[in-house]
Amino acid sequence: MSEEEVFFARKASGLVRELTPWDAAVWAFGVAAVSGITFYSVRLPWRFPGADPVLSFFIVSALLFPIAFTLSMLMSTMPRSGGLYVAVSRILGPEVGFLTLWTMVIGWGLLIGLWGIVSGKLFGSLFVMAGIPGGEWLQTPFPGAFTWGLIFVLIFWFTSFLGIKYAKWVTRILTYIPLAALLITSAYFLILGPQNALTAFSKAWNIDVSKLIDTAVSLGYKNPSFSWAATIASFVIPLWAWTGFEAITYAGGEVKSPKSSMLYGFNGGYLLVWFMYTLIPFSLYYAFGNIIGPYNFLYHYPEVHPGENPLSSFMKPTEPSVPFFAYAAFGGGVLGTLMALLILLVYLKGIPPVFVSTSRMLFALAFDRALPPKLSEVDSRGSPRIAVTVVAVWGIIGLILAALSVDAILGILDYTMLGFFWFMGIAAMLLPFKKKEIYETSPIRWSVGGVPLITILGLLSTVIGFFVAAFSIMEFDYSMASVMAIFYGIGFALYAWQQYRNSKEGIDTSKIYSVLPPA
Repeated sequence: MSEEEVFFARKASGLVRELTPWDAAVWAFGVAAVSGITFYSVRLPWRFPGADPVLSFFIVSALLFPIAFTLSMLMSTMPRSGGLYVAVSRILGPEVGFLTLWTMVIGWGLLIGLWGIVSGKLFGSLFVMAGIPGGEWLQTPFPGAFTWGLIFVLIFWFTSFLGIKYAKWVTRILTYIPLAALLITSAYFLILGPQNALTAFSKAWNIDVSKLIDTAVSLGYKNPSFSWAATIASFVIPLWAWTGFEAITYAGGEVKSPKSSMLYGFNGGYLLVWFMYTLIPFSLYYAFGNIIGPYNFLYHYPEVHPGENPLSSFMKPTEPSVPFFAYAAFGGGVLGTLMALLILLVYLKGIPPVFVSTSRMLFALAFDRALPPKLSEVDSRGSPRIAVTVVAVWGIIGLILAALSVDAILGILDYTMLGFFWFMGIAAMLLPFKKKEIYETSPIRWSVGGVPLITILGLLSTVIGFFVAAFSIMEFDYSMASVMAIFYGIGFALYAWQQYRNSKEGIDTSKIYSVLPPA
């Protein structure tokens, strides 16, 4: 069947292949290594007393690697915009494909809002450190962090109109700087050591840190012993930290040299992030392990005891984070402020890929006529502007939810951004048998004992993916379940309406899902 006989939204996507294998590696770090490692990793002792942060991040990184490798094999075979949706919809069916990608659209859009809120809080803490007015205001969810986040979303909404070429270079530049800052800071944590780190903290804040620790203990803080149960429960944080690692795959239609980009660039980027996710918590807790727990206890004390704020008797309460402890490690002042600022650029580097990836998800659904085809329209730069605008609106909804609770939203995001990789695993497992003609075009057809490697990895990804989905949904409460029900209702109402339109126009959508979309 020729592409001319298939009723896609257009005969060609209109997208431009601009991304290289290097970008595949950059995007893996660009989206993954943001708030999970720089913000939530420091909250971990508060949420999960007794958990080992290094073990937690390392185990989850190892757990997700088979999924990453399976995805790279699939995408080198089917390099199209929409990522795993293309494989899932062609092998398991269009409704399963829609469910999978719509779920990810929900998560990726909300992610923009979460980053807006968290970055507002952390830049507010930087202002407090540097003595700049407005820092405490920015650390409040409403209106401070929300206002910051709204400006954040609108700026990147505008810049996303410029097309993939600009997104590529902005992401590269904004990735190199915080990556270098994180490597330098982690190395300095290791050089500093525990005793010198406490001295540096005292100097940075002009306090006696031992008295701060004593105050926490007198108010009920206890240094918990290691717990496997707490460590496993804390997986929600590194799972969150890994969300978005596959960003480049959703822009598969804009990737040059798919085999090199996916097999080497994408997997190389994953291994880089795995290294950083081991190095950063190890070095941070090695240097500041004696203060992170007590400081978290005092910082969050007013949440448990309203009206009481014992931390304010020592210093201006400042959101604990990797930039916060980087400031302390370098003794505060100009150097400490500079290093904290450079690390905070991680919140800028991820936004261009997220806007690109989420808009390409909508593009892929619209191109297959699962959503209104209008969402697949592109301008002369190859940018789907309507889809980008929808992503911006979704991001603002994420701002509201994240401002209500930066912890509660993690369950939704883990579920929506990681919870459906098991469908990808099933699709990969069945690819050589259900779509043999597509599998035969794959540049990677390795076998183990006569069994296709992609089938073996697909089975493993299915098992791991289901575990991640089940683990993530345990974080849900009634309000989170209600929010997800509303989002699903909106999505499937749009899907049903579009199927009605397709039927009325005489379009046989079964033909669409019998072949790959045009490049």
